Amino acid sequence: MKLKNKIAVVTGGSSGIGQSGAIELAKEGADLLITFRGNKEGATETQNKIKELGRRCEIIRVDLESLEDMKMVITETINKFSKIDILVNNAGEARFTDFLNDSIDNLDYLLNVDVKSIFSLSQLAAKEMIKNGRGSIINITSISGIYINDPGLLSYCVSKAAANMLTKGMAKALAEYNIRVNAILPGSIDTPATQKAPKEVVEETIKMTPMKKIGDPEDISKMIVFMASDDSKFMTGSLVVIDGGLTL
Repeated sequence: MKLKNKIAVVTGGSSGIGQSGAIELAKEGADLLITFRGNKEGATETQNKIKELGRRCEIIRVDLESLEDMKMVITETINKFSKIDILVNNAGEARFTDFLNDSIDNLDYLLNVDVKSIFSLSQLAAKEMIKNGRGSIINITSISGIYINDPGLLSYCVSKAAANMLTKGMAKALAEYNIRVNAILPGSIDTPATQKAPKEVVEETIKMTPMKKIGDPEDISKMIVFMASDDSKFMTGSLVVIDGGLTL
């Protein structure tokens, strides 16, 4: 097992990429704390699947806009598991809004949940990882940070571009502590968020994708395990695109 005796925190672990990633980490031996916001049923499902694998798993409800909640995530992890080795910043949100009808409040909200939460939680986790002399932080961002497919996603694209740059900046700041920071930039993946997107947008995305399909959560979770393990021990500051060739 690549992650035996490792402790991982996965935000947004109740469905989609977060759920798949958490389960994949558990398959490789990690014990986990996962967060959710509204979907407790999904988080409990993830927890049960992880326990079936013989691993420990705690779930906790958090508000990504709350610094106190971010502190609580780290406190609970240390209380339950004594350390943190891996942080997967997966939780986030996308909103479709035409630019001319968009609002600064919407942009602020997306920056809060898609960028500031990563900043705060990573900073808190890194301070604990330093005590162990190593760690891996993995940010699930989006190809929307480097590619505007739909102008209705402009504010979302801005937030993801910021998250990508944050990844690089954190990687440089934390390298001396043997803490690696990388990001995965998914294209269109079959998740609840994608299922809520306008049908015509998804269809057009598939048409524009060289592989003519959308991806599965497992396509991302396998990369999460790679980035979390020593298989990627000389890798930091990387933005890895997994999009079926869309950004080509």
